[in-house]
Amino acid sequence: MRDTDGEVNGYLGIARDISELKRIDQMKAEFISTVSHELRTPLTAISGALGILASGWAGALPQQSTRMIQIAHNNSTRLIHLVNDLLDMEKLAVGKMYFDIQPQLLMPLIQQSLEANAAFAQQYGVSYELVPFERDIEVAVDHRRLLQVLANYLSNAAKFSPANDVVTVKAERRLNGVRVSVTDKGPGISEEFRARLFQKFSQADSSDTRQKGGTGLGLAICKEIIERMGGSVGADSVPGEGACFYFDLPCEEATPHSLLPQERIP
Repeated sequence: MRDTDGEVNGYLGIARDISELKRIDQMKAEFISTVSHELRTPLTAISGALGILASGWAGALPQQSTRMIQIAHNNSTRLIHLVNDLLDMEKLAVGKMYFDIQPQLLMPLIQQSLEANAAFAQQYGVSYELVPFERDIEVAVDHRRLLQVLANYLSNAAKFSPANDVVTVKAERRLNGVRVSVTDKGPGISEEFRARLFQKFSQADSSDTRQKGGTGLGLAICKEIIERMGGSVGADSVPGEGACFYFDLPCEEATPHSLLPQERIP
C-alpha cells in the first residue's frame, strides 16, 4: 500500500483457506474410485457373457441377433476400458500404482507389444513395421507398464491410420537415453490442440471420440507412467500428414546383438 506521496507504507495480504478445496478433491477421488470398482465386476461379467454369445460358443443365433449382440459386446468392452482408465488415473494421482522397475532389454518388449496388438490393427486394415536397430539396449522399467504405454500408442496409431497403411515403430539412441516412436499417416494433430494432448480427458474433437472411441485418459496415463520411470513423452505432427508419438527413457547400452531385420507385423 502507498500513502498520498506514493511511498510504500504497508502491504496487503490475502489468505484463502484451501482445506475445503482439498476435502472436496478427496471426496471426488474417493467417489470415482468406489464407483469404478463397483462397475468393473458386473461389466466384466456382462462383457464375458456377450462375448460367448457373439462367438457362437453358446449356439448359433439369427444374423440380426448376432449383429446386435456384437454391438452390445463392443460397447461393454469400451465401458470396461473407461473404468480401467479411471482406476489407473486415480492410482497415479494418489501414488498407489505399484512399479516393479527392473533392467530390461528394450527390443524384446517392443516386439512383444507389436505381436500382442497385431490383431487389433488388423480390424482397421493396418500393419505395424519395426525399423531395424543395430544393437539392443537396456532400460530400467516396469515391463507391464511399458507394454501398457506401447499398446496405447499402437492402438491410437491403428485407429487413426488410413486402411491398408503401415504404422512405423522405431527405437533410436539419444544422448544418455533412447527414444521409441510410433508414426502413422493419419489426419495429424492441430497446432492448437497439441498443447493439451497429454492432459486428462483431452480429445481433438467430439467427432473423433464418437468415431474412434477412447476415454481421453490414455495419453495422460502414458505420460504419468513414463515420467514415473524417469522419462518423458511428446508428439510431432503436421496436420493432414500424420503424427509421431514418442517417449524417451534413460538407458545403458546392452551387449551388442546381431542386426534386427526389418519386420512387418500384419
